[in-house]
Amino acid sequence: MRILFIGGTGNLSYDASLRALAKGHELHHLNRGTRTDRALEGVRSIQADIRDPEAAKGALKGLSFDAVVDFIAYTPEQVALDLELFRGRTAQYVFISSASAYRKPPVHHVITEATPLANPFWSYSRDKIACESLLREEADESGFPVTIVRPSHTYGKGWIPNAWTSSDFTVAERMLAGKEIVVHGDGQSLWTLTHTRDFAAGLVGLLGNPAALGETVQITGREALTWDAIHETIAAALGVKARIVHVPSAFIAMVDPDMGEHFLGDKTYSAIFDCSKLERLVPDFRATVSFAEGLRESVEWFLADPSRRKVNPKIDASIDRVLAAWGRAMAAAKVR
Repeated sequence: MRILFIGGTGNLSYDASLRALAKGHELHHLNRGTRTDRALEGVRSIQADIRDPEAAKGALKGLSFDAVVDFIAYTPEQVALDLELFRGRTAQYVFISSASAYRKPPVHHVITEATPLANPFWSYSRDKIACESLLREEADESGFPVTIVRPSHTYGKGWIPNAWTSSDFTVAERMLAGKEIVVHGDGQSLWTLTHTRDFAAGLVGLLGNPAALGETVQITGREALTWDAIHETIAAALGVKARIVHVPSAFIAMVDPDMGEHFLGDKTYSAIFDCSKLERLVPDFRATVSFAEGLRESVEWFLADPSRRKVNPKIDASIDRVLAAWGRAMAAAKVR
């Protein structure tokens, strides 16, 4: 197949690119060409900024594809541009949505594609919901060949998934320094983590699959761990002990409203996913990478080069503020 990835070098799309190439597909990347460290032999590069409509049109002139996957569309305006670019140009358009779009608070911890969409807490999720609505309208009106994919907390090498920020070393660095970390709630809600290699197997299996047209499919791993277990696994991989402080999500949101969106809009609630639809559409799909294995790879990658151990100062400061405010609240409660 001739496949186009919009993006191609990010957390989700890099391993998906490796998978598509391994399956023998002709793979094109449309991006700005800034991630030279992730250039892959065999990928045909189309250099343009997808946010510049005229540049994108010029770069795509005369090209058509069996499947187009947009990994970096987040708003209805961006999806509308994709519709303009790819009507009549692809046999399948895949939109990467988000499992955070499912109803919060949930009514059941086991999630299927039929679970209603509603997220009053997080604007990111509401934008994804609006994107899905636009694509369904287009499919109904014109037959546009769309497949919607909903991943949930997917990580690869270079990510350390945790409650606060997964794409840097902030929480891991705190652990190495012997500092306290914050885990929301009582740390016992269940959370599903998915390695990008497993996500890639599901995604590439959907490409060119006529049964996937018009469908919404969630792609997640099968391993659900408590948040305490997730952070303890990180600490073990680093060779230290996690100093966990449990703080209610609502309290975190009062101290840092921006982070509150992430907790109240996603991570606060147990999330276990029924991927039986994916398994019907892609019979050979198996989630094979355990969290312990995937995390070990990530930790080794970070520790191999000190320059990779980047700390997000905003997140680090937010954790400190939450800890300080919680400490004052607990001290006040004891006085009473």
